[in-house]
Amino acid sequence: MNLFENSQITEDSLLKRFCSSDASGERQYLTSTIRYKKGQYIFHEGDLVYGIYIIQTGKVKVISTGYNGKTQIIRLARPGYLLGFRGLGAAHYMISAIALEDATLCFIETETFTQILQNDAILSYQLMLFFANELRLAESRMKNLAQMTVREKSAEALLLIKQVFGSRSQREIVLDNSLSRKDIAELVGMSPEQITRSLSEFKKEGFIQVSGKAITLLNPDALYKLVAPYFPSPPNRETLGEARHIRMT
Repeated sequence: MNLFENSQITEDSLLKRFCSSDASGERQYLTSTIRYKKGQYIFHEGDLVYGIYIIQTGKVKVISTGYNGKTQIIRLARPGYLLGFRGLGAAHYMISAIALEDATLCFIETETFTQILQNDAILSYQLMLFFANELRLAESRMKNLAQMTVREKSAEALLLIKQVFGSRSQREIVLDNSLSRKDIAELVGMSPEQITRSLSEFKKEGFIQVSGKAITLLNPDALYKLVAPYFPSPPNRETLGEARHIRMT
């Protein structure tokens, strides 16, 4: 029996799909939930690591703080995604996680999660593949952002949001409007002023439609063409959602 079968963890979570352990003594940790308000920190950079989180409802941004308090969003997360996994094996979290809207998360203590992995070879293997994929994406983004122009970075930011938070409305793709211009800029290491100018240009060219904070992609293929040279092979296109069969959960 799947350890997570009767838990409230969303069905497309990596843990729900691949865990096969029957450890009923640990089930009490899996059914408890923690609720966070919009803008509330789930954990801070430098906090002690107590375990991992699985998003049940809501959306979250993962940020890293650099010199002089400047922040960069390194990951966007939706229901089913893991949070805090970068803290495994470390004493302190190296990143922070903030709720973009009211959210509910499941928390699993480090000791419990470690026992689950030790008893479940399939889940451990799938988690290893997940970590390897995360590392590939991080290395690819770091390389590309160092070479991209402002216009190209802006296009990638929109495509990143499309992959994680986009929802299709007829032929158009509506992006999540809980992200501010500052959030979009921090995805690709830009300033809010730069992203605002780029959005105005994309709007004039008919690539997007803007109404307040809401952004609709009218021509995502045109945005993809701007950054396609940086993603020559299919594995490197995962950031843009081209490999639609791969879901980072």
